Amino acid sequence: MRAQTLDGMRTVVGALARSARSVERQTGVTTAQLFVLRQLAERDGLSLGEIAERTLTRQSTVSVVVARLERQGLLRRDRADDDRRRLQLSLTAGGRRVLARAPVPTTGRLIAALDVLTDEQLGTLSTGLDALITALGLETKAAGMLFEG
Repeated sequence: MRAQTLDGMRTVVGALARSARSVERQTGVTTAQLFVLRQLAERDGLSLGEIAERTLTRQSTVSVVVARLERQGLLRRDRADDDRRRLQLSLTAGGRRVLARAPVPTTGRLIAALDVLTDEQLGTLSTGLDALITALGLETKAAGMLFEG
């Protein structure tokens, strides 16, 4: 059973890593950055909190990714017209160009795959991953977005 489990992990980790490298070569952005851009393509004007919710991560994690995208000129932050305290994010023309040549980001594929699992399967997977993390002696702190340096 250990060999089968390890083979499954190799398959998933290897596929995710290859996909992430391919995304970076094709687009010049990380998989995490591409995932954020895709969220804005689906609904422009999202806040950091809304992107965090859509990407299943924390706002502080998304903030780092958004700052990098802003420095690259791929998105911009503006004050919302209806609430000047609220910042909303929008794609720039450069961000739209990146998306035009980009594949589906790894994170999107992973979330879509998790969505087809039953609650029982998700629970078993989560419990198993928690046990593995503990056995590896890893911290259970908030993880960043996939493949974001």
